[in-house]
Amino acid sequence: MSREEAFATFRGCVAEVLDIDPVQVVPEARWSEDLDADSLAVVEITLALNDAFSIRLPDVDPSRLSTVGQAFEIVADMVGV
Repeated sequence: MSREEAFATFRGCVAEVLDIDPVQVVPEARWSEDLDADSLAVVEITLALNDAFSIRLPDVDPSRLSTVGQAFEIVADMVGV
């Protein structure tokens, strides 16, 4: 899996959970301000990503992950892209 393919999968999971257009899911998008993701949505996104990538994301302090790009970096590191 390439980095681009991984981001496409990541983007699809986020867009599906938040019921938004995938084009809104860009690295610089902020979770709450730009995507209106509350804490429940973040849990749902985490579960969707765990399933999509067959990984187990660690519990992360949401205040440390303000953007989509920061969250994607964690996933990318875990899947090795």
